[in-house]
Amino acid sequence: FLLIPWSFGWLQGTDALLARTLFWFSGHPIVYFWLLPAYISWYTMVPKQAGGRLFSDPMARASFILFLMLSIPVGIHHQYADPGIHRSWKLFHAFLTFAVFFPSLLTFFNVVASLENGARARGGRGLFLWVGKLPWHDPSLVAQVLAMVMFAFGGISGLINASYNVNLVVHNTAWVPGHFHLTVGTAVTLTFMGISYWLVPYLRGRELWNRQLALVQAWLWFVGMGIFSHSMHRLGLLGMPRRTMIGSSTYLGLQPNWQADLPMVALGGTLLFISALFYFVNMAMTVAVSRRPAALDIPSAEAVSGPEEAPRILDQWWPWLAVAGLLILLAYGPTIAQLVSTTPLSSPGYRVW
Repeated sequence: FLLIPWSFGWLQGTDALLARTLFWFSGHPIVYFWLLPAYISWYTMVPKQAGGRLFSDPMARASFILFLMLSIPVGIHHQYADPGIHRSWKLFHAFLTFAVFFPSLLTFFNVVASLENGARARGGRGLFLWVGKLPWHDPSLVAQVLAMVMFAFGGISGLINASYNVNLVVHNTAWVPGHFHLTVGTAVTLTFMGISYWLVPYLRGRELWNRQLALVQAWLWFVGMGIFSHSMHRLGLLGMPRRTMIGSSTYLGLQPNWQADLPMVALGGTLLFISALFYFVNMAMTVAVSRRPAALDIPSAEAVSGPEEAPRILDQWWPWLAVAGLLILLAYGPTIAQLVSTTPLSSPGYRVW
């Protein structure tokens, strides 16, 4: 928004704070463009793949409506350390960021209850032993269940990022990429991989080339990401900065506390790379080599508590869109108005050619 007119020479300079504010105005909601398709699969397909039904359709609708209202006016939680934005608006965004955690809690409860419904329909018993009755031989389901497990830990670490004061401990450290590798890097990525394990064979009309390789790939991603992200979180707590070529830093020898976790980051990343290779090989071979016909249907889950039990207000968009618009106006209007009115757009650029 600011760099393009600056690049064309229409403006003499830019302003870092205004540019960052506009970036996070759109940058954080974009995460939900990736996450919500994963949620759609968890709600509408995973219960069927588990052999059961969605626990509550009205709860799923409420969760999506909450995401609609709360996913946009939260971007300033990325800017707690930025000067020039009043602390009251940072605090307001902190409250909304904690609020957007609530629909994820609804999703966690709803999806786990749906998995339990499927496992008990397959003969599962006990308080937790029903987990063993899930179809762990299905790579599509396994990948998505493992993605959910990682997302739970990613949500917990995200609460630290959302905190107005505790965030200062981990701001701009390796903790942050450790967090989003659990959310975007696993909850979204591994779910999309799991979806493709039934979608590509369905579109191709041929069975998945190697189901065992797909299972190994999903578990390898889970283990690799666990090692990688845990080590990144630890390094963040120990003060290691992000966006830094640590291996070439002159102060690495002065940080003995980092030495144990850095090789673990490399190990986790290596396992992730191998897992990604397994995935792409399996997909390529499914498209090009697999010849066994596949009789597949799109998994579509029914609900224990169906849409007919949902309040009528959950079927209407305009009240929720109005609330979303009001929250966006309240959360961003005063800040952007102040920055636009007081910003001289005078920060010069660097000529790199």
